[in-house]
Amino acid sequence: MPSTEPAKQPQNLPLITCIALCGMAPLAGLSVSGIAPLMPQISAEFANTPNADVLVRLMMSGLSAATIIGALGTGVMAARVGTTRLLLLLLAAYAVTGAGIYFLDNLYVMVAARLLQGVANGGAGVLALALLTTRIPVERRDSWLGFFSVTGAAGFLVLIMAVGALAQFGWRYGFLIFLLAVPVALLIGFTLRGGDDEAPDDVPSQEQKPRGFRIPWGMVLFGVLCGGLSTTTSMYVPYYLADIGQGSPDTVAMVLMIGGGTSALTAFSFGWIRSRFSAIQTFVYAFALIAAGLLVVAATGAMAVIVVGWAVYGLGLGLIMPNLFSACAGATPPHVRAQMLGFVRSGVYGGPLLIQPVLEAALGRFGAFAALAAIACLSVISVVLTITLRKVFDPVE
Repeated sequence: MPSTEPAKQPQNLPLITCIALCGMAPLAGLSVSGIAPLMPQISAEFANTPNADVLVRLMMSGLSAATIIGALGTGVMAARVGTTRLLLLLLAAYAVTGAGIYFLDNLYVMVAARLLQGVANGGAGVLALALLTTRIPVERRDSWLGFFSVTGAAGFLVLIMAVGALAQFGWRYGFLIFLLAVPVALLIGFTLRGGDDEAPDDVPSQEQKPRGFRIPWGMVLFGVLCGGLSTTTSMYVPYYLADIGQGSPDTVAMVLMIGGGTSALTAFSFGWIRSRFSAIQTFVYAFALIAAGLLVVAATGAMAVIVVGWAVYGLGLGLIMPNLFSACAGATPPHVRAQMLGFVRSGVYGGPLLIQPVLEAALGRFGAFAALAAIACLSVISVVLTITLRKVFDPVE
């Protein structure tokens, strides 16, 4: 059945604002991984700084923890400041702390700026989803969540290529790409109707506020599962292809692009899919497709079969993130949705940190095959948990 919601409908966001919010999706990935092409040049320039290589890697790896902090604190701050106002402040901080590195010559200060950008990135992502899930009518919300996922994946590929192109003129120019947050912020600020960030759905009155916000541990668990499954697999497939003698860069890129294509297909079709299946059914199908695809990939050395398996994996992958946010939104009252999304997004970012040590142990002891098999087992466990904990996503009355 389609997503359900309370009888009261949220105030509609203008179309141009919805597009601008979807434009934030690639900025999230850009913040976390966008400096990867610049890291060798930065390490070379600061080679005389003690522990330079560690500090440069911390500019990227430290973003996960900083993003979790930003996601956790944003919901509480939004209840006091207002969602739209806080979102604009965080986008400004994102641009300043990112592009500001162009002017810095101290590696320690650069690391601090990146960590602050991670906090802003985590908070801005939560608020964008809060607006999309609260201010768009239920019958169109799932479609926009699908578009949000597609825009994030496709936009990141374009932006990472832009970073590489700018780096040809020097690594500092690559950081200027973070200024893209400014036009996004301006578009959101000018297109939202006056007073929207003080609307009752955003900042409830004292009578509307719940007596206490309970941490949605069940939803956080699903966030951990979805975050781990959506980000760790692509790290181990190249090693598996290398183990079977198919590890050339063009082959790896071809396989990953096929999975990305099928993932984009199901994410783009998410609104249509959710109009026919419930959130629980969609989770079950998605996790089952991921498990089946990975088992096919890990069970054979034939490239044709691997490509088919990875395409099946991509079909499931494209469903889990938009379905996670859709299901959580449908099971949460609008006035605590930002707080809920903060915890769930923290679970998404924390998932890889929790799951990767287990996968690294499997890789070191048994090879990349074992890591893929472990992820497939986690997907099967996720199917069982979905059925067992289905009441977590009961629609609010």
